[in-house]
Amino acid sequence: MELLIKNVLKHWGLENATIDSRFHEDSSRQIYLIIANDKPMLLKGIPDAKSEEVIKGNVFAHEYLGNKKHIAPELIYTQDGERYVHKEGYFFYLMEFIQWRGLEETPEDEYALGKLVKTLHSYDNYKYPSGLNEDKNRFYEWFKEKPFKKEFDNILDEIPKFSNYNQCFIHTDIGPHNAMMKTTGEVVLIDLDDAGIGCRYLDMGWPFIMQFVDYNHTTEEMKYRFDLAEAFLKGYYGDEDILREEYDLIWQGAIYMHISYMKTWGPYAVDSLWDILKFGMDHKEILWNHIIQA
Repeated sequence: MELLIKNVLKHWGLENATIDSRFHEDSSRQIYLIIANDKPMLLKGIPDAKSEEVIKGNVFAHEYLGNKKHIAPELIYTQDGERYVHKEGYFFYLMEFIQWRGLEETPEDEYALGKLVKTLHSYDNYKYPSGLNEDKNRFYEWFKEKPFKKEFDNILDEIPKFSNYNQCFIHTDIGPHNAMMKTTGEVVLIDLDDAGIGCRYLDMGWPFIMQFVDYNHTTEEMKYRFDLAEAFLKGYYGDEDILREEYDLIWQGAIYMHISYMKTWGPYAVDSLWDILKFGMDHKEILWNHIIQA
């Protein structure tokens, strides 16, 4: 693989680059930290079992948010001006490597993330759709063997058609794990794999159950991180009041996004994820009271 990477880097004129390390070694993706002329860069290789449209979505998102808007790593073009190369079963692209630190689950960082997401959602002239499936109908086939199936379907019935609302640039996986703070204090988004045009309520909703429900895998105890949720919303809305209708839509987005992950970790995790979903939903009104009393 090292020889392949060396050959790939020649497309960028980086024959003397050093392969510093590989990230996510258990993944089928080839992700390497590259050093050339003392400058760090990130090389991503995506198996071509993925369609070329997926790769185009990745590189166009980096080009738009990074090179044009400067809120993501910049895409680095080949010597021929290409965005990516196809070689030996992989699509490869090269981008700026963001240094300093990832965001953390603190109110200060959640506030900064909320501000950044507000900026992201102001972009509505991007022409490529996100990779997020916004259709809830596929979920009705899930969990037929579970005792909570009827309640699950009732929850699905309440989820709106998100394509009817606020289409803008969305990330699809908003959280501190996908944001970095530069030494300048600027915050940027990383991992734009499914980024593109979609419903902002799905994007905003992601952390409200997936992240803000703090689940202890050992004890199975849960608590709701009101401090993080309020800081994120304060960063997003500033001094603007949140309308109740909009708050409800954010929570529908939260429910949808959590459900979309309920098969990700295998059948043994489903019951725990159901409990997390219900726990999160039980805290929706409590969080609203926190907001209106602030």
